[in-house]
Amino acid sequence: MQRRDVVALLGTLLLGSVARLRGAVAAPIPQAPTQSVAAVADVLFPGGDGLPAASGLGLHERVLAMADLQPLISKGVAWLDRHAASRGVANFLALDEAGRRAALDAAFASADIRSFVLVLREQIGLAYYSEPTIKKAFAYTGPPQPDGFADFQERPS
Repeated sequence: MQRRDVVALLGTLLLGSVARLRGAVAAPIPQAPTQSVAAVADVLFPGGDGLPAASGLGLHERVLAMADLQPLISKGVAWLDRHAASRGVANFLALDEAGRRAALDAAFASADIRSFVLVLREQIGLAYYSEPTIKKAFAYTGPPQPDGFADFQERPS
């Protein structure tokens, strides 16, 4: 096989993968889970001091587009809605900010739904701190550990 044939084959495979990925992302996402995941994202990464909240950056939509997380997200949102109903409100979105924080604390404390909170925190956190807008807000531009942070070169005692 000649080099140009290999390049053409790889290009075809790559374009097919991109087309499948676009098809998975383009599927409509139900509105209620979208709003609930946006609310969770804002509890976890609320912004402040001039920084936008996670939903303001659309990070909840990135998580919702991850097909492998759909079952966990559905389970987590349903759990949060049931928790809110046990507090006398219609659903998670009807809770005030303190109620939402308490619901996420309760979810984290629950062994059967803790993974929902951990996965969202990880995925949204990675996306949040990778955003150029957020990265610009931090003045530190040196290398990461173990070679960076000159004033913290020694191991903690």
